[in-house]
Amino acid sequence: MGHACDRRERRDGRSRAHRARPGEGVPVAATPQRYSISLRKRYHTMRVIVFVLLTVAVWVYFRIWSRHRAIARGIRITRAMDAVTDAYREGDYETALQKAEDLKDGLSKTAAYCYFRGSMLHHLGRFDEAEASLREGLPLEENRSRKALVCNTLASALMEHQRYPEAIAVFEDAGRAWPDRGANQRGLAEVRLRQGRELPEALELARRAVEIDRRATGMEKEALDSRLGEDLAVLAWAVAANSGDVGEIESLLEEAFPLCGAKTKPVLAELHYHAGRAYEALGIPEKTREHFRQAIEADPKGNFGRLARVGS
Repeated sequence: MGHACDRRERRDGRSRAHRARPGEGVPVAATPQRYSISLRKRYHTMRVIVFVLLTVAVWVYFRIWSRHRAIARGIRITRAMDAVTDAYREGDYETALQKAEDLKDGLSKTAAYCYFRGSMLHHLGRFDEAEASLREGLPLEENRSRKALVCNTLASALMEHQRYPEAIAVFEDAGRAWPDRGANQRGLAEVRLRQGRELPEALELARRAVEIDRRATGMEKEALDSRLGEDLAVLAWAVAANSGDVGEIESLLEEAFPLCGAKTKPVLAELHYHAGRAYEALGIPEKTREHFRQAIEADPKGNFGRLARVGS
């Protein structure tokens, strides 16, 4: 009996095993589909992780590369600007014009390129080209102070073309962009002095330019001194055209020349030209000729050297 019962239990057990639901009580090796699914999930997770890591690595590399490229471009632009400025100080405008080409961003023109190119063309007397370059650069310039510098140079080029109403409008634009810069008022005064009209207003504008630049800050002392010196020379011309006070004129010029020094030839020529115009208004031909001569000597290829040559 016992053996018979044992045999029935073994048969019943095998029968229950055959009726069991898939996966219940069955070894893992008997379910290859589950094993395959598990592996696929694992490999998919690994692929996602690898993709994320690669993406992060590429992003980091791009950031580093962009930063290095920006630094390299910044160094190149700084060197180019130094080269342009050095040539300008010597009155070598052709060299400065060539060096300005390095201010491009590849083949693209930049605000700095258009400004420096326009400025050098202005000094060379190529006023139409100067105007075109400066106008092209204005929309590219985002900094208000630098936009004022562009406007000042453009207005000066228009003044040399005797396009006085346009010059006044652009000098006024410069004043709105940078109201704390006396050069804007100085330019408006000079436009009137060049025409020999509205002389009391020219004197008032010239005095205002000096007042503004006497209290100016935020720049290197050399630049501030030079700007004030230019203002004082125009004020001397304006005083000569109005009251003719010789004592005040000579006092203004005595202050102006040491402020500018002799490092920047175009500025030195500018001061001598304006001093010459002051003495011309006073009717002192000897001093007029002497200052015009020194303007030509300081900057023979530049704008004020040419103006002095015409006036002498």
